[in-house]
Amino acid sequence: MLILILYLSIVVVGEFLVVVLGLTLDRAYPPISLPVSLSLFFAVLYFAWPFSVRLTEPAHAKSGKPQLPL
Repeated sequence: MLILILYLSIVVVGEFLVVVLGLTLDRAYPPISLPVSLSLFFAVLYFAWPFSVRLTEPAHAKSGKPQLPL
């Protein structure tokens, strides 16, 4: 459940930043605002999941050593 909450948080923050950047680009350079915004929109969706998986990875999986059961 934590991974889904983290994923949604990353997506909401990332998409908010994409919208702000897109609106800023729209005022300065209107022709490139749409391609940049769409590219970043899908990039946030694509990279948010691996990033949230990495953040919620168990500590023993990060060390590279297998844990022996007690």
